[in-house]
Amino acid sequence: MCGIAGYTGPRIDGLIDRMVDAIRHRGPDGEGTYCASGICLGHTRLAILDMDGGAQPMVTEDGRISVSYNGEIYNYPELRARIEAAGQSFRTDCDTELIPLGYAIFGPTFFAELNGIFAFALHDARTKTVYLVRDHFGIKPLYYADIPGGIAFSSCAQALACHPEVDRSLDERALRDFLQYRYVPNGQHFFRGIRTLAPGTILEKPANEEPRLTHYWQPAARKEHSQLSLAEWVDETEALIDDVVRAQLQSDFPVGLFLSGGVDSSVIARFAARHAAYDMTAFTFSMRDAGDETAGALETAEAIGARHKVVDVDNADDFSNHYDAIACMDLPVGDAIILPTYQLCEAAARDVKVVLTGEGADEVFGGYVHFAAFAKFDRLRRLLPFAHLLSPLVRMVPSALLDRFFDYQASLGVLGREKVARMVTDLHRPEGIYRNACAVIDDRDITRAADLGIPTPANGMDLSLSNVMLETVRTWLPYQILNKMDQLSMAHGLEARVPFLDPRLYEHMLSAPDELFLADGHNKRVLREVLKRQGGAWARPKLAFHVPMEQRYRAGLERLCGDWLSPETVRRHGILKQPFVEENLAHLRRGDFLASKRLVTMASLHMWLDANTANR
Repeated sequence: MCGIAGYTGPRIDGLIDRMVDAIRHRGPDGEGTYCASGICLGHTRLAILDMDGGAQPMVTEDGRISVSYNGEIYNYPELRARIEAAGQSFRTDCDTELIPLGYAIFGPTFFAELNGIFAFALHDARTKTVYLVRDHFGIKPLYYADIPGGIAFSSCAQALACHPEVDRSLDERALRDFLQYRYVPNGQHFFRGIRTLAPGTILEKPANEEPRLTHYWQPAARKEHSQLSLAEWVDETEALIDDVVRAQLQSDFPVGLFLSGGVDSSVIARFAARHAAYDMTAFTFSMRDAGDETAGALETAEAIGARHKVVDVDNADDFSNHYDAIACMDLPVGDAIILPTYQLCEAAARDVKVVLTGEGADEVFGGYVHFAAFAKFDRLRRLLPFAHLLSPLVRMVPSALLDRFFDYQASLGVLGREKVARMVTDLHRPEGIYRNACAVIDDRDITRAADLGIPTPANGMDLSLSNVMLETVRTWLPYQILNKMDQLSMAHGLEARVPFLDPRLYEHMLSAPDELFLADGHNKRVLREVLKRQGGAWARPKLAFHVPMEQRYRAGLERLCGDWLSPETVRRHGILKQPFVEENLAHLRRGDFLASKRLVTMASLHMWLDANTANR
């Protein structure tokens, strides 16, 4: 895995070197630059395949095509054979070479045939055109900025910020979205001039013309349901997962595993062990609390003969590394899981260069606990058209009683009960239910929290399971889940692969009926059946990962807020309102979990701004 950077237009002395400096953490094994008429490319390399032959930027022998590429192409053997059959010869055994040679034969339509995790820039000197291409789900990041006379691009927004023509003024909408949702869900960036290339998209930029965006792939709503039996569904899913995992083990170095006690990583581990020619190493983080899954992870590791390494992140008083974890991200995620994930990646990188993870299973197989909650609200609003009038009664119900209706480790608390009451108020507006559920600071409270304007009114929303899953793949998956995993792993030179996000597996599940996602009190029914066949603990309940900041780590969070949400810091940044901060600190002292999420988000914003805007 690697880092890429570059720009078109007039060459600026030393700029490409400064951009490479900003992406060096992504590629500790080598770096290079290439500048020709109208283009400068930079690259840093984390070598996984063909250590000696994969130097980049890569330029074809005739000098026509140059490429800076980050990723792994899992159907490399099949595509290489096709290209060779068309008469092209390869100089290396590195998958990078597929891209210029495939483009030379088939043109940009070839990009849609790549199956993998990738983000790259290709320059065609003959047509004076640059192509920016990102993988189907947005597993690998790619940022870009329009500049006078061209375009700048990189794996890291910090590299784009080196360009003197990139607008680094703060975007109020992006800041507001972050405070509300704990991430930026729409491809914007805190810096107004920087955007994220959408997943499954090709940006084509001919010289002296405006950029053109083309979607070569998009997630879809589920189609007409297949008539397969459950056993047939499990057969086909099992075969696909087996093939996907086998392909994603390709590496010149041993591949490790991120292993929890849950279904997702257990499935990956069992199939990986079947194909690996070595004893694998599994990494698990432990917080030694009620939600700790170390015992289940150990059980799986022993079953597959893997070495098991536990990363203990139990020091409740030490949040000193939280700033480092936030500062390494091009866009932060306001979630306390950032720190243990950062520490897990740091520990794994000491032993391996590549890990397989379970990210994407919840989106593909229907695993999130809120999927069932949305289904309950949808049924309620259909059965009782006037149920929205009952919201005052909800505010009178003890939180402990409401907790029974929501499958979550933490108690709703006072703020959570108010959230439920507001969702009931919005029962006649499904879009209001959805936005309220996704937000830690909803539309009613955001103007009390910050001076960032009023949110745009929500549009219509379908709360069916199919549509909620689709929205999750469009927003939460690329801009929260995958952004977080890529940034925190690559900060340590570690490549994280996500087998459940093979497009074939996603498209396979598009014809599955609802009962294969949620049924008999279990989510991810098909995936559980696959694990059952493998002898795994398929019946374990889904645990929404929750770092108990409102209870066990409350004292540490209060100290963190003392540093990052002090009146002086709030005044210095001029975004948050101190009364809202104090109100949530008071709720935190009473053990309110929603207050803890808000405070982590607000503190994370100030951390990121301090790390990235000091010289703006």
